[in-house]
Amino acid sequence: MDCTVKGNLSSEIFEDIKKIADNRINFQQLKNKTVFVSDCHGLIAYYIICTLLEGNDFFENNTRVITLAKSREDAEKQFGNLTLRKDFVIEIGESKNFPEIERADFVIYCNCPCEVAEEDCNNPEIADTITSGFANALEYAKESNAESVLLVSSYMVYGEVFSGKNNICENDLGYLDPTDADSAYCPTLGGVRMSDERKWAKLIVSAAKNQSIMLTDNGGEKFSFCYVTDTVSALIDILLNGKSGEAYNISSDNANVTMREFAQLVKSANPEKNLSVVFVHKKDEEKPEFSPSSPTPYVLCNDKIKSLGFSPKTTLKDGIKRSIRATELRAELRRIK
Repeated sequence: MDCTVKGNLSSEIFEDIKKIADNRINFQQLKNKTVFVSDCHGLIAYYIICTLLEGNDFFENNTRVITLAKSREDAEKQFGNLTLRKDFVIEIGESKNFPEIERADFVIYCNCPCEVAEEDCNNPEIADTITSGFANALEYAKESNAESVLLVSSYMVYGEVFSGKNNICENDLGYLDPTDADSAYCPTLGGVRMSDERKWAKLIVSAAKNQSIMLTDNGGEKFSFCYVTDTVSALIDILLNGKSGEAYNISSDNANVTMREFAQLVKSANPEKNLSVVFVHKKDEEKPEFSPSSPTPYVLCNDKIKSLGFSPKTTLKDGIKRSIRATELRAELRRIK
């Protein structure tokens, strides 16, 4: 039975994993170590886990990976025969109700959701799950005498910033509206669910369905984007080499675009699909003008992460193209199962 990473992933996803593994990661720092990843169901956690296991396959690294899953069945659907590996431990539970598990040298907490349904924005259980779950992870790290703890968070944690600058740095802080559904926006490109409600994800889904790319506003908001391989490479680098107690923005200098620019890139990523960009409201077709009174755009200053040697390898257009294909594959897999 094939329990290798290569044998259990599509060729496209495995190519991503290899790209991360080849991107300056010093796997020697993880040799004979145990890494806990709090939630195996998210995109970033999935890529981290597969990258660590590929490190074992290729470098004989002997890194032990522990994760939490809602059920054994869910884990098997996601990871296939990887769940049979001795170096991959799947505990049933959630970070809010932390099960008793073996110690870890490194702890990665990935339970900050990238999307929240609008009707759930006022649900206190969501915030409680994040905060109490992280508190439990910290206590677990303390008991484990872990070398490092990494909290993975959405950049919308900054809130609405009015700094007068054209980007947001790690020491900036603005007003955070806890009732705003977009306050869980995540800039990491990759395969998404067909039901994903994030603005950029809807455009990816439309392309995957061969449908017109619909913009419900003027698309003037500007964001930082980063493909999942570059995000995960940066996260592992921060885990191993980042300064204790420091926050690090992850972004690509060449991937800071408005939503209307992003829509055009989605259109051009697969020209054979012959897609069109459509504004739901005709008044939004005119390109908006920037106002000095507008909030600072969600463009992340990445000087700190570049000081660790971070250099994104995937262009925005290629990241979009790969995200569309991964979304199509994800939908096909769900239909098969």
